[in-house]
Amino acid sequence: MTVAIEFACSEDLQTALGRWLEDYGHSVHSQVPCPDGGMVDLLTPLYAIFCPPSLSPSDLWATVDAIEAKQADFPDQRLVIAGLTPETDGEMAADIADQIKPKGIEVWFLDQNASFIKFYAGLTTAPPQPQERRNRRNPLAGCLISLGMAAILSASFWLAYRILDRHQLQVAANSQDNRSWEQLHSAVEVWDMNSTLASLERLANSRSPCVAKFAERFETSLRQQGAEGFRDINPIKRALNLQEGCRLEMREYDFSQ
Repeated sequence: MTVAIEFACSEDLQTALGRWLEDYGHSVHSQVPCPDGGMVDLLTPLYAIFCPPSLSPSDLWATVDAIEAKQADFPDQRLVIAGLTPETDGEMAADIADQIKPKGIEVWFLDQNASFIKFYAGLTTAPPQPQERRNRRNPLAGCLISLGMAAILSASFWLAYRILDRHQLQVAANSQDNRSWEQLHSAVEVWDMNSTLASLERLANSRSPCVAKFAERFETSLRQQGAEGFRDINPIKRALNLQEGCRLEMREYDFSQ
């Protein structure tokens, strides 16, 4: 069964598909460069997904040709073409999907997938607003009790809060940096430009001057050189460690010395 699903553009479809896969535990990277040129729209450890402008017969065959040229680049992934059932030639598109299965290429008609339809409905349905519970009995007494409790709690925990506040802020900042570093390294491994820049934006706000300088320099390299800028990640770290006395972790990549 086909359900009416609409997206303003193909990028919105890719975003929704990526979020759906993430809900199922997949690590998703978007717009990943292929070694011989071109892009794979969504890449996970299990899938290499291509999202053409439509699933019309002409777009399907064009995407099949593009995938076959890149098939050797994804030996560990299942090759997928994803999109919505075309308004016309839907049966022909389904026939093409059957024809290309022996080639190792799947076609996902998302508006026929019950799980994705449910996910899409959650995107388009606003969550209900919780109703405020009110107790109109003895309102003045309730106010006095609330004020009294607030005063007691404030007096009791003020000293402890002052002692722990700075430590908690530092721990939270370090934890956030660690998450951003792991997301950055995961994205750099597959040359995921969008995810890398998003991680660098968070690291640029780090309280550590070394981390912030690294984020600024690496972002500049990526914006100036494009995908080739990924090769500069370790040279930038090495320079900061030598020149600024930083202790940035060096990770080995196939593409960076």
